[in-house]
This record gives sequence, structure tokens and C-alpha cells, in this order.
Amino acid sequence: MENITSFTKLFELETLRSEKLRAAILAWYALFTAIYISIISYLIKNDISIKETTVPLPHNLFLLLSALFVYEVIANRLLDFRIKKYGRSIHPNFKYVNAFIELAIITVMLYIYNSYFHHNSVLSDVVLISLYYLIVFLSSFYLDRFISLVTGIFAACSYTFLHVINKEPVTDTDVLEEILYHKYFSYATGILLFLCGIAAGFMANQLYKHIQRTAELVEEEKKLFDLFSRQISKEVAQELLDKEGKVPTERRFVSVMFIDIRDFTVYAEKQAAETIVEFQNIFFAVITEVIHKYKGIVNQFLGDGCMITFGAPVKVDNPAANAVKAALEINNIIEDKIANKEIHPLTTGMGIHCGQAVIGNIGTSVKSEYSITGGVVILASRIESENKTYNSKILISKEALESASLKDISADFMGAARLKGWSRPVELYKLA
Repeated sequence: MENITSFTKLFELETLRSEKLRAAILAWYALFTAIYISIISYLIKNDISIKETTVPLPHNLFLLLSALFVYEVIANRLLDFRIKKYGRSIHPNFKYVNAFIELAIITVMLYIYNSYFHHNSVLSDVVLISLYYLIVFLSSFYLDRFISLVTGIFAACSYTFLHVINKEPVTDTDVLEEILYHKYFSYATGILLFLCGIAAGFMANQLYKHIQRTAELVEEEKKLFDLFSRQISKEVAQELLDKEGKVPTERRFVSVMFIDIRDFTVYAEKQAAETIVEFQNIFFAVITEVIHKYKGIVNQFLGDGCMITFGAPVKVDNPAANAVKAALEINNIIEDKIANKEIHPLTTGMGIHCGQAVIGNIGTSVKSEYSITGGVVILASRIESENKTYNSKILISKEALESASLKDISADFMGAARLKGWSRPVELYKLA
């Protein structure tokens, strides 16, 4: 049902855009046709070799072309308004009414010239016939094969009927006029207009199928992306998709934060699996929302904690500052939820460090993953573990604190700690 709804919306929007383009083409065609007829009439009138020939300007045709131009401009603006404000068509039958009005205008033009200007309307007749063909072909822009067929039938019947009722013999005409107004030419033109309707219907059907396939591919890609981004962050997923999974390794300044839930194993032993999952969903929902707010990514969920990175793959101006702000906000939200008894009482530990890290794809062509590695990751994990020693919730290295350059936070110096696997002491500060 969701796929159908998505396709329906996309198809209706594409139909509106096609109708708008169609109206614009017809408007410009009417305008340029009027200009073309004016130029041709002027050149013929001033041609020395045929100077004695009277070639009156088809003023009535100009008026009708102007009417068509104005109508198409109004239709174009109306469709543009619908696209921007509603994204849906005016009415399902609007395109039928619109096609009928356009063909009616041309039919009226032909009737006037066949009835009153027969001997001096060859140029006008050719132009009007070309308008018939153009409208029939452009009906494929409606993306509805039925309306294309109906448009072709209506155009064929209108043109043929006009020439059938006008049976007066034509005298003193040249060869071109004789051909144009011959009944067999009229019948042949009607048949061609009908065939054009069939061709336009075929084109409309092909366009419809193309949009349908496109909508299905977009929907499928969206599903895959959503599924992919649930396993890793959306930012990493987009980075991998943009680069076809080949993200080159590079060094970048990042800030890494580890979050851990204290005594989670003891709590999990006494709870049902559903309760544990519900607790994790609430806890990690808070984490994810805040981290995204500060343009970080959750690299890994570790069951009772997670690893978070700021500055890769999405670059930020100050990764350390974003990490500090996010840590403080997470701590405040968790405390509020505990106070409101929305989640089980718990204690979290967060450790923050910043520095150069190696980012990119690690692995083989068979199996690889986006990874952030380096001493900054190891040290951030070690700093988080020291929360147990200092009975704190948020610990940050001196380098990260200085890089953050936040004057409105309170940081207590906890001393230089000897961390496991680290050769030199690391100065730590307590934020909470």
C-alpha cells in the first residue's frame, strides 16, 4: 500500500509537470507562429517578382493565435501554482477539458478560414493543420494513452468534418491549393491525425511505464538505504552509497566519545528479554537523537554502550565542542527520564578525547566496513573506563577540553591518570 501511495503521488506530480511543459510548448508555438506568419506575409507582399499579387495579412488568425497563447499561459501558470502549493492535479478530468478547448479553438480557426477566406488562406490552413498534429503528439505528455487516442479521434473527425461540409468547388486556384482542399487529401489528413493519436497513446504508455519503473526503483532504493542505515549511521551509509562502497582511507581530526551503562549485566540478569530491549530502545533513542543534533554518528552499539564520532564522515567546525555539548545534554535527558520514572535508574559513564584518526573502508572486496581507528579511539575508551575510578559520569582529556574552547562549562581537574596501554599520563577533567 505504501508503494502504491508513493507511486501515485510521484505519478501525479510528474503528470502535472508534463502538463505544464505541454502548455508552455503550445504557448510558445502560438507566439512564434504569429511572428512567422507576419514575417512571411511581409516578405511576400514586398517581393518584387510578385508585387502585383495581393496577400492580405490574416488578422483573424493572429487574434485566434493570441487567444490560444493567452489560454496556454494561463493554464501553465495554474498548473505551476498547483505543483508548488498542492502537488496534485486540479481535477482528474481537467486534461480532457483542456484538450477539448485547445482543439475547439483550432477547429473554429479552420471553420472561419474554410468558410470566409478560402482563396487566401493556404498559409493559415497549413499552420492550423500543424497545430492539430502538435496538440495530438503533445497529448502524450498527459501520460494517459486513452486521452491521446481520444485527442487523435477528435482532431481527425473535426478536420475531416470541416472539409466534408465545405463542398463548394474551388476555381482559379494554384496546384498547392487544389491539393490542400481536395477531398482525398482531407480524408488522408484525418487518417494521419487518427494514427498520430495512436502513436501518442503508445508514447504516453511508454512514459507511464518508465515513471512507474523509476518510482519502484526509488522506493526500493529508499528501503535498502533505510535498512542499511539501521545497521550503520545514515551519514556513513550515504558516504558509502555516494562512493559506491569505496571510501578511501584518510587522516582526519575527530572527537571520539564512548558511553557505557554501569552494572547493566547485573540489571539484565533479573529482567525479561522484552524489558531489556524496551530499556535499550529508549536509552539509545535518546543517544541517537542528541548525537544527530550535534552532527555526530553512532559508529557501534555495544549492548550496554556505544562508540560515537564527531568529524567523520561528516565534517564539523569543532568536533570536540560538539562532543562536549552532546555529552552534557545526554546526561541531563537521562537524569530527567530517571526522575520521571520513564526508565530504570542507571548510571552512565562517558569518555571524550580528540585527535587524528584514520577513517575509511577496512577489509577486502568480499567483506569490508567503514571504520575509524587510531590512538584517539583507544584513549577515548580508556578515559570512559576511568569514570569508575573517579565516581564521575563524564570525563574528558585535556586536549579535548582545550580544543572545545567552551567558556560556559565547568570542568574539574582530576589529575594525570595512568591509563592501561598508554605510555604517558593523561590529564583528565570531570564535566559531570
